[in-house]
Parts: sequence; structure tokens; C-alpha cells
Amino acid sequence: MEKTLNHVTGAFRWSTEKDVTAIEIAVSALAVAVPALLAARGHHTGLGLIGGMAMSGTVAHGRLTTQAASAGAALLVLLLAAGLACVLGRLGGAWQIGLLLIAGLAGVVGGFDRVVVAAAMRFVFYLVMVGGIVSTTTADPLLIFAIVIGGALFAVVLHMVVAVVVAHIRGHAPEQVEDERKPTIRQKFNRLRRSLAEPAGWQYPVRLVSCLGAVSLIHLFFPDHDVHWAALALVLLIERRPERLPLKTTQRVIGVIFGVCCAGLLSFLTLPSWADVLVIGMLGGARPFLRVRNYLAYSIVMTPLMMMAMGTADHALPTSALLDRLFATVFAACLVLLVNQATIHFLPQTAAPKA
Repeated sequence: MEKTLNHVTGAFRWSTEKDVTAIEIAVSALAVAVPALLAARGHHTGLGLIGGMAMSGTVAHGRLTTQAASAGAALLVLLLAAGLACVLGRLGGAWQIGLLLIAGLAGVVGGFDRVVVAAAMRFVFYLVMVGGIVSTTTADPLLIFAIVIGGALFAVVLHMVVAVVVAHIRGHAPEQVEDERKPTIRQKFNRLRRSLAEPAGWQYPVRLVSCLGAVSLIHLFFPDHDVHWAALALVLLIERRPERLPLKTTQRVIGVIFGVCCAGLLSFLTLPSWADVLVIGMLGGARPFLRVRNYLAYSIVMTPLMMMAMGTADHALPTSALLDRLFATVFAACLVLLVNQATIHFLPQTAAPKA
């Protein structure tokens, strides 16, 4: 009982370890609001915010060269994910098979190092998101790709312009010298190769592909339900290290429940386009602050944004879609917990692998 209470208390715990500046909040808000406003002219408000949302939080702090390199890498990941999704998203069953193969490959490659881990997870997430949009809407895939990447380019340019201005005002900070020696590319590759020689090295891609495969099978039997949301939730909830009851899963499920209520309220109000953009800007600005404070609160904010993005086309989300996505999240969480339990039981050594 005490352990459960501590777990629930931890889900609501507020962190103050990292600071978020007003500039970061403003940049994050503008990065999603401006593309959404421009895309609203063609009734694609949701599509407009995806690019800015994808770039948010991906640009590393530090010197301008470091920020430019991380922004370019994040943009390249989104280009590849959105491009593949737009090419394959209309292929029906072939798209589902392709998604499993590509996600599995990304899961394997992600074991290279921590930077590639984060990039691989973002790649799979936006592959699933954009692929779901392409396969469920009548919008031209080329138009979807153009709007998403256009929003991302705006976010990158905005961030770099602000970074240059801030660096000019504050002066260039001296480059930090790290004491520890970083592993070479060859050493990282050899470590990945050694890990793949053991069953434990395959546990993450196997869990990811098996969960996405289960969602694809459900889609065959229930084509009228929004299973793409379950796939998105799975990608967010599956960590590289399996845990019996991850704190992130608890936070995500609780956050989505509250987030769905917020999204339902917004849908019920049927706001005009300019008001939708204003809400998007406010939610987008709250993202960097809540991301470092509490993942549950962050999930509440992210849920309406993701629903707006997935609802891209020309109408507001009905109540049935809101309920579908709530049930899909709970299903995804249960599936992740089930697969984690099985993995820990059959491969106990994977419960706490080296970082």
C-alpha cells in the first residue's frame, strides 16, 4: 500500500531542478502558433503545428554551432519520418508492414548511443503520427509534407535568430571543456554489435514491434476506431528499459484523461480559427516549462495539441473520437505493462541494463 501511495505521489511531484526562461517559452509558443495560423487559411490548422512541435526541445543549449547542429539533425529526422510516412501512408496493409519493419530497424539503431536513442524515438513517433494523418484523411500527401516541414523550418529559423540575438546581447560564452573522454564511433558501434549478439540487445525493438503489431491487428477487426492514437501512445510509453510499472506510464494515462477533457471542452466551444491558434500558442508556450516540471502536467497540455494535429482536416473532433483516444491510451498502457512483465520474466537481465 505504501509503495502504491509513493508511486502515485511521485506522479504528481513537481520538479524544480531545471530553469526555463521566458525566451524559451515565447519561442516555443511562436514556433507552433505562427505555422498553425498560416495553415488555418487552408483549413489545416492542426498540420501547421506539427513542425514546430517536432522541433521544440530538440535544440541543444550551448554555442551557436552546437545549437545549429542539433537543430539540423532534428530537422533531418523529421524530414525522413514525414517523407516515408507520406510515401507509404496510403498503401494500406503494406504501410502497416512497412511501419513495423522501419520501427524495428529504428529500435535497433537507437542502441548506438543516447543521442541516437532520442532521435530514433522521435523518428518513430512522427512516422506514426504523419502516417496516421496520411492514411485517414483525403489531404494530398505532398501538401501534408510541405506544411509539416514548412512549420519545422520556421521553428528552426526562429530559434536560431533568437539564439544569435541572445548571444550578441550576452556575449559569447566560453566553450566548455569536458573532463571525460567520449567514446569513439568505432567503440559505440562495437558496443552495439556486442549487445545485438545477446537476446537482451533485441528486447526493445521486439517489444516495440510486437506492440505496434498488436495495434495493427486490432485495426483489421475494428477499422472504424482510432487505433493510430494507440500507436502514438505506445511509442511514447515504451522505454528502452522495461519496468513493471513505469512512473511515466501512470503519468501519461492520468494526463491523457485530463487532456481529453480539456480537448472535449475546446471542441464543444467550437472556437473560430484565430482562437484555436491562440490556444495552440498558449499550450505550445507551456510545453517547455511543464516538460521539466512534471510529465503528468506536460501530458495534459500535449493531449489537445496532438488531437488538433491528428484532426488536421476540415472539422472538429467529435465526442466519439475523444472517447476512442481515451480508451486507446488505456489499452496502450495495459499492453506496454503486459509486454514489460513478459520481458522481465523471460529476460530478467534486461530489467536494468547499462545506460
